[in-house]
Amino acid sequence: MKKKLLFLIPLFLIFTQCKKDDDEPEYVIREYSDQVNIDHQLIEDYLRTHTFNYEDFNNQVNIDVKIDTLTDKNSSKQSLYDLANIKTIDVVDSNGNNVTHNLYYIIAREGFNEKPSVADSVYITYDGILTDGYVFDKRKFPIWLDLANSLEGFREGVSELRTGNFTENLNGTISYNSFGVGIFIMPSGIGYFENTSSGIPEYSPLIFSVKLMTYTPTDHDNDGILSIFEDIDGDGKPFRDDSDGDNLWNMYDVDDDGDGILTINEIDKNNDNVIDDSDNDGVPDYLDPNN
Repeated sequence: MKKKLLFLIPLFLIFTQCKKDDDEPEYVIREYSDQVNIDHQLIEDYLRTHTFNYEDFNNQVNIDVKIDTLTDKNSSKQSLYDLANIKTIDVVDSNGNNVTHNLYYIIAREGFNEKPSVADSVYITYDGILTDGYVFDKRKFPIWLDLANSLEGFREGVSELRTGNFTENLNGTISYNSFGVGIFIMPSGIGYFENTSSGIPEYSPLIFSVKLMTYTPTDHDNDGILSIFEDIDGDGKPFRDDSDGDNLWNMYDVDDDGDGILTINEIDKNNDNVIDDSDNDGVPDYLDPNN
């Protein structure tokens, strides 16, 4: 099967670093360019030797992903490798070079409604496992998670799913159905890389199965501009975009152009639902310190 190539936290998903002991020998961090080849080979070996219960996702009920080893008993099933798509993600190494990492993702069920952006908040359940089968985290009941503060491979994977439908029960609870379900397999460079977390060794590829119930478009700094639209360079990621050079990304900066006027007060001063550009220079007022 030909691969489709796309160009472009609670316990473990928030990026945290475990500090090395001062008494330990000097620790040399590996280069992304060296580790990515090791990870890709390990991942592809795993994908070729494993499958999952894809036949169970022909209906819209709440089904769990069950990954299994391919054996003589199930050899007729498609492998994860056969089913996987690839999304490429560049990571900048210590020399300033882009190192391409492959995020392997499988859509068990796409869902029916909208996709979240990589900067939105999502309501999900998930399992996190290593290639040896060790389960390092599991969320059976849905939780809210800010994708902007999640691992890069995780947020890029979740953004490929669509939300489902919901019904309100007589007891006031909400039931979800027809939601997106996916499997994401990522090299360590878009995971924890040299860091360890919750039983995850350094340089570990990670595997997640995720159910996306719903999401909320997020404005992290409450400046009236959704965080995903604070992507000034247009790469689809509002991370490290800093218009005024104050070392505060626009998605967290209440005054994006550093002119002393809050962004929320410069967006639409005449309330005509059109973003203002007072001097007609093609730069909106909230990004133009000289308007």
